[in-house]
Amino acid sequence: MERAAAFLLELAPRARQMFEYLLRNPGRAVHCTELADKALGWSKEGDIARRVAGVLEGMSKADSNSGRRLPFYWWEAPEGSTGATYAVRPSVAAVFLATQLGQ
Repeated sequence: MERAAAFLLELAPRARQMFEYLLRNPGRAVHCTELADKALGWSKEGDIARRVAGVLEGMSKADSNSGRRLPFYWWEAPEGSTGATYAVRPSVAAVFLATQLGQ
């Protein structure tokens, strides 16, 4: 759990908001437009997929310092669609949620 705590502490604020939204929805695929709307309160104007990807760059320091892969999965949009989909495994979410409760 120490690595999980260190990862959380190093997240940029918006990246943390998005990651916490994924943690509250474990095992469910979440499209970038939902993350923008529900986690960040953004309107659906502009290139949402690019904006969400930019926020996730705020995880790069935490990711590189942890020595592990990012604690979520992502899938590119199918051809003809836009925006990635993201998900956190329930077991991974449990570790991070337990870490948050212990802080």
